[in-house]
Amino acid sequence: MKMYEPDTFLYYSYGANLLTSRIHMHNPTAEFLSIARLDNYRLDFITYSKFWGGPTGTLVPTANAHVWGAIWRLHINDMTSLDAQKLVEVKKYYIKYVKVLTPYMGTFLCRAYIQTVNPLPRSDNDVIPIENWPSRTYKKVIILGALEHGLPNYYIEYLKKLKHNGEEAYWRAACLLKRYSENEPCQCRVPGRIPRRPLKLDMNMLRNKKVEKINILKNNIYLQ
Repeated sequence: MKMYEPDTFLYYSYGANLLTSRIHMHNPTAEFLSIARLDNYRLDFITYSKFWGGPTGTLVPTANAHVWGAIWRLHINDMTSLDAQKLVEVKKYYIKYVKVLTPYMGTFLCRAYIQTVNPLPRSDNDVIPIENWPSRTYKKVIILGALEHGLPNYYIEYLKKLKHNGEEAYWRAACLLKRYSENEPCQCRVPGRIPRRPLKLDMNMLRNKKVEKINILKNNIYLQ
């Protein structure tokens, strides 16, 4: 298999973007290439997301630890949408190129996203605070992605044992995941934002409607 193609880049996912239907929501050109292991980092969750109902995943430098994930190949046109999904512009995540090890094809340098705020250091025996527990939905999406691509069984068991905060994802998240898991991703591209007509409020019309409703209520009371 050829890992590199013209006008593409390699992206390493370890969180919700492990699931094909999730990554295709924003990045329709994403093509799965291989699972891969990132050494000397651990998986953690921080910074609450309303979309997911809990903190989202990040990579924390940790000696002798590792994280399993997936390598995706994307067209360079999807780089902007991927950065936007990770809120790079508002500095929630920053971009880092990491060297990951595949089971059969050696190591590759991939684009990854790490949160700008790191959780506090902790040992294996420390209790994980509840604010670092992902939502039930976010955890489930990661596990589904891990199962889909065949991550090692011991790592999937580790994911299953992670505590969650019991919250379900934002309603829109569930709808989008359902839609993109059942339908083919849209290949169309819209440059920039979709133009809209500016919203204009006609205060006189709103005031007249309010007066009309009050008069109707008064008439109904009088007739009773």
